[in-house]
Amino acid sequence: MDRSTGSRLGPYELVSRIGAGGMGEVFKARDTRLDRPVAIKILPADLAQNVQFRLRFEREAKAISQLNHPNICTLHDVGQEGDESYLVMELLEGESLAERLERGPLPLSEVFRYGAQIAEALDRAHRAGIVHRDLKPGNIMITRSGAKLLDFGLAKSAQVDVAADGATQHKPLTQEGTILGTFQYMAPEQLEGEEADARTDIFALGAVLYEMATGVRAFQGSTKTSLIAAIVSQDPKPLASIQPLTPPGFEHTVNRCMSKHPDDRWQSAHDIAEQLRWIGEAGSQAGVAAPLVARKRSRERLAWSLAALFALTAALAGWLYAQASRDARRDFVWDVMPPQETRFNAVGDEAGAIVVSPDGTKAVFSATGAGTTQLWLRTTATGESKPIAGTQNGSYPFWSPDSRNVGFFALGQLQRTDTISAPQKICPAPSARGGAWSADGTILFAPDTSNAIHRVAANGGTPQIVTKLDIAKHTTHRWPAFLGDGKHFVYFAANHQDASGRDNGIYLGSLEGGDARLLMTSASNAFYVDGHLFFTRGSTLMAQPISDAGQLRGEPIVVANNVLFDSGIWRSAFTVSEEGLLVYHTGQVTMLSALTWYDRSGKILGVVGEPGSYWDHKLSPDGEKLILPVGDPHRQIWVADLKRNTRGRFAIDNAWAGTGVFSPDSSTVYFDASREGTGQVLARRVTGGGETVIAENTEFPVVRTIAPDGSHLLADDRRGRIVRIPLHGSGRVEILTDGSSAEVFPTYSPDGTWIAYMSDQNGRFEIFVRSAAKFDEKWQISSSGGTHPRWSPDGRELYYIDTASRLNAVAIEPAGADLTIGVTTPLFPITGRPLIHPFDVAPDGRFLVNALPEVESPNAVAISNWRRKARK
Repeated sequence: MDRSTGSRLGPYELVSRIGAGGMGEVFKARDTRLDRPVAIKILPADLAQNVQFRLRFEREAKAISQLNHPNICTLHDVGQEGDESYLVMELLEGESLAERLERGPLPLSEVFRYGAQIAEALDRAHRAGIVHRDLKPGNIMITRSGAKLLDFGLAKSAQVDVAADGATQHKPLTQEGTILGTFQYMAPEQLEGEEADARTDIFALGAVLYEMATGVRAFQGSTKTSLIAAIVSQDPKPLASIQPLTPPGFEHTVNRCMSKHPDDRWQSAHDIAEQLRWIGEAGSQAGVAAPLVARKRSRERLAWSLAALFALTAALAGWLYAQASRDARRDFVWDVMPPQETRFNAVGDEAGAIVVSPDGTKAVFSATGAGTTQLWLRTTATGESKPIAGTQNGSYPFWSPDSRNVGFFALGQLQRTDTISAPQKICPAPSARGGAWSADGTILFAPDTSNAIHRVAANGGTPQIVTKLDIAKHTTHRWPAFLGDGKHFVYFAANHQDASGRDNGIYLGSLEGGDARLLMTSASNAFYVDGHLFFTRGSTLMAQPISDAGQLRGEPIVVANNVLFDSGIWRSAFTVSEEGLLVYHTGQVTMLSALTWYDRSGKILGVVGEPGSYWDHKLSPDGEKLILPVGDPHRQIWVADLKRNTRGRFAIDNAWAGTGVFSPDSSTVYFDASREGTGQVLARRVTGGGETVIAENTEFPVVRTIAPDGSHLLADDRRGRIVRIPLHGSGRVEILTDGSSAEVFPTYSPDGTWIAYMSDQNGRFEIFVRSAAKFDEKWQISSSGGTHPRWSPDGRELYYIDTASRLNAVAIEPAGADLTIGVTTPLFPITGRPLIHPFDVAPDGRFLVNALPEVESPNAVAISNWRRKARK
């Protein structure tokens, strides 16, 4: 019902509208019976019509009306007219503390005076069994007679609930500013939905005192998620760092008010009032950094003694505060957001799902922003994230046991970084699948997609094979994780030809050798921490006790649901610290892409077939056919006829197919495959028939290009070297590069004179061109990062992808045995997988792009103590 000047609510005549808030509109009114000014708050209809709320409201209003205190706004009456309920209160002249703080912090003398009055008002209410529950500057009025508290006990309906899945829910959800304004002063237990008591008000009082003294809020966040995380797990900046004249005694008082655990706070608001009055009266005797004034020696000695006492007390309080912070975090759930303008990379070949350090203080993850993918470091206490220099295209990070270093994979290498200095290369790892770091400096890792687990010293050296692939069962070992003794470890073993095979699962291995043992069948990775083995069943994260020697005990328990599972790499995205902090990504994985035709301007001209799990595609020289590796994780080669719009699969027994190229006459496909733990290069005619083995036992080469005369292939191997594979005669495979840097994705120019490729010799991938006749001669094409080169049909341009994910064209003009490199022209953006070739060029100059859809950043959820959450 609309209310206007002159209308009435019972005996009260409305004079003017004062304001409005979450609990209703406030009017200045006149009590016609007593002829006195009053304030009337009309409650919102949804609250007023709620029977339970009205009963509680009336009961609490009666109790509050008995609170006769000079610093509590007097409640005169409670009424109802029609469907409207209203409160009649003392009309206060002045301004709210929130309005006063808009002009900056209060003088310390006023902080002590008003703070003591607020504390005494709270103490009076607490002694009557009433908790405010919504103490904040907007509910405090500053009048000529002092501070006055408003809205006692009427905010209980705005509590925070905890959903069945453990996620915090805030009801009712109003404007963002309203939510943050209320949350700023809520205690951790209040955010978790626990029953508020007097100590909840004391936490809020500490936050209000902090803001009164500094002019800034104790806890801040750009979103409700980051704000909640700050309240639960962060310490406010020291008062003295904002206001240098802050007395140490006052800082101690405020800090103790805001202890995370209720038991570590002041237990009585009266004690706080006494502290504030004493600090205000004691001056420098309480450690106040006041102007120097002449004093008697005895008073100076007393001041120094008191300052020392407060320093000792503050140190003790700081320790208790830290302990309380850890306790308060033990049962809290919150969302983890990626840095602004970035998205998490939690799936696929670029995966860098959040990995928490063993001590729980830091986390590392991969994120993409502004066209650049790299690792980021996040401080769990503050939520601050920053990129780690030199980790572009880094994937699958893992921590050292002391939480000081991070291992990761990039540029075909296993690398390490202390997150400050430039990363160090340890050894080759062309297509890695996870790593683990033991206390004695041993790193276990899976160097590529079809290999056993290897070990290497964290300081570098020659890798050694640790596990043995049983080719009758498995084609890959991956995702190693050490157990508690640093000798035993678990890893995942699977077969690419049977993604759900009965032998796929978590196996136990040992650095001391011996046969591996199946611990459990599984479709994903496992992780060990604090005496438990973590693993997933579908999207459910489980934990089961396990001994250091790998003996499972007891029964598994459910830890979390809706954990993201990437079936393409057999990996679930979760991490756990020794302190009990669990972080996991949620959602589902889609790796479907669409083969899309583009012209030079970036205009879409059409699509080829339906979206699918497509990998490195390659057009035939005549542009009429297409090699299309399809499937994940069991990949097979398909050949599509673009003119007839048909396609057929190359049936390859017991093999995982990779990439391929057509012969110059488009009649034959040459492709790489992995079969029974051996890398092979095979040939098969497009019209059918069996395959011919061209080469094998060659470090798993990946076929990239064919010489225009059909004499040989160029490939890159697991060590990041370019190799030449002859197609006729008895020639042997020849290694063309030494592996000192990763040199991959070679591609011949149409006339066979030049070879373009990408190399990280300068610390990041750039595009180079070599002479096919004089392979030691080379020219650098890109200058600011470049990947995935392709030639134009006439050989006059070279195309590549830059760090902003744009397709670029560079004019290339042969000049005898030399090259003239022209201007680089950006064409259009391409969104593709980082470890496959995202485009090819047709004879007519069109681009066929394996385009990924735009995807949102995978969500991430943090649980401060998985043990307690699992018990709920």
